[in-house]
Amino acid sequence: MRTLTLIPLLALACTQPHVPDERPANACEAGAFPRKEMVLVVKADGKERRALVWIPPGPGPHPVVVNLHEFRSNPRQQMRYSGWADHVAGSGAILVAPDGKYATWNAGECCGRAVTKHVDDVKYLDAIIDKLDKVTCTSGEVLATGIGNGAMMAEMWSCESDKPTAVVSVGGSLQWHECRNKEPVPLLHYHGDADTFIPMDASKTGLAEQEGIKRTVDHAIGIWTARNKAKEAAKTENGALACQSWDGEAKVTRCIVKGGTDTWPGAPDGQVASTDPLANATTGAWDWVAARWKERKRP
Repeated sequence: MRTLTLIPLLALACTQPHVPDERPANACEAGAFPRKEMVLVVKADGKERRALVWIPPGPGPHPVVVNLHEFRSNPRQQMRYSGWADHVAGSGAILVAPDGKYATWNAGECCGRAVTKHVDDVKYLDAIIDKLDKVTCTSGEVLATGIGNGAMMAEMWSCESDKPTAVVSVGGSLQWHECRNKEPVPLLHYHGDADTFIPMDASKTGLAEQEGIKRTVDHAIGIWTARNKAKEAAKTENGALACQSWDGEAKVTRCIVKGGTDTWPGAPDGQVASTDPLANATTGAWDWVAARWKERKRP
């Protein structure tokens, strides 16, 4: 896995501006909120938890992007690494960078202390969306995205909650046996074929065995295509990126990066030799998600 720097992040956030507890009268107007990083405080399972939030300067309503860090990372590091720090203003979306307990996420069967301590991260993420809906100007569209353990959490959240309306998963896989939420939700799944941590199929092992990870990428795709009542529709190959799509009540697309490992496509260490827009898991993926939301709203 990539070498990450652990930074005590949100303990220092008391000096930053906070998202208000009450909705401003001009919440949907341009400039209603500071053009800077803010702290959002929620209660989940009776405990106070925080997240970092950036609200775009233009008028609402805004979609929401929830960007989940990987194992042993932190919110600000993930926001910068993924490129969402640069893309957020142009997207018109509210960007949220939640903070996993013990720098981990309880994504069902993985990972670390969040699982052994039974942290309810689904309630935490639901509470974030509930508060943003209450005090800002949201559109009702929520993208759950992340890398590694964060990608697992994005998929798990969508399987346990009706809050996410799209998922972009990078280098992770659903680490659970089912989706209790049966509503169709579009999924864009990225994976490197040289990733030894999360296996593509049952024939691959490596670090997965050491960490007890048994749920493969094929398992996740099977769950999502069944949930979305989707059947294979197309395959494309452009340079180092090979994508396969299933069309149904909601689209499922899996993009394999040839020679790729556990990196974010489009990041400095994750450049993909391809001219396909989906070679960037932020800008290209955002356009893919926006198209799925538009399709769903057709009369």
